[in-house]
Amino acid sequence: MLTGYLLFFITLPLFAQVRPPIQVIPEPKTAADFEHQFKGCFENSECDQVMGLQLGRWRELITKLKAPEMGEEKRVQFLELFRAKYGLPIEFYTNDKSQLTFRPMIFNSPCKNHNLKEKKILRGTAFIKALSKEKATVWRDQAQIEVPIGEFFIPQPVLVYFSPTPEVYFLPLDDQPLYLKNKEIHVLKDEDDYFYSIKIDRLGNWKAVATDYSRLSELEDKRQEVKCPSETFSAPKAFGTEFCKTVWDEDTKKTVIVKMYRGCVI
Repeated sequence: MLTGYLLFFITLPLFAQVRPPIQVIPEPKTAADFEHQFKGCFENSECDQVMGLQLGRWRELITKLKAPEMGEEKRVQFLELFRAKYGLPIEFYTNDKSQLTFRPMIFNSPCKNHNLKEKKILRGTAFIKALSKEKATVWRDQAQIEVPIGEFFIPQPVLVYFSPTPEVYFLPLDDQPLYLKNKEIHVLKDEDDYFYSIKIDRLGNWKAVATDYSRLSELEDKRQEVKCPSETFSAPKAFGTEFCKTVWDEDTKKTVIVKMYRGCVI
């Protein structure tokens, strides 16, 4: 018994000297690592880890596409493969109830009319493969979700006047058609100073396409603000401002009027 007590008192100081391992937290690699508790999410957003991972994967793609050694044809191929598999990040109007369904990244809207106490309208971001008049095809967490156009997902309606009765398309917030061809809208998008093009048909199918940089200035010059035609179309209440521009139509070799919408004038 005495021997047992003696061994206990001899070994006690040895146990006391054992220190817990110290783990060094890795330093943030970029400014984006400071922005949100979940890496990849944007500053001041409500965004979960899944969305952060999807946004991080998108940024990695953009970094690769910026490489000068990659030609335009390869860039379009990589972008279209990504769109078909994961979708593209786009903005739309939504509300906080969307967090109970497909959980987009959400921000407060800068529009005063969107920040009413009784019904707040938010700006949402999700990865979209296609966008028709009825639904958005959303990719999230290894699953494809069909989200009805309406309360949770409000894209920008765009009216194209090929004739007195306009064709209705849906675009992400703030996007504008660059030109039209085969009744498809071609949109030039900017992601961190990388420009890429997508085309959208009347059924809401999307596809990444090559950008003819030599024509950008010419096509932009043809986009002129004009007075909007009157029609019976009723835009969602989230959009408080309408405006119209002329857009070049490759099929008719002339411009047509396109009506677009904003939430407000900032």
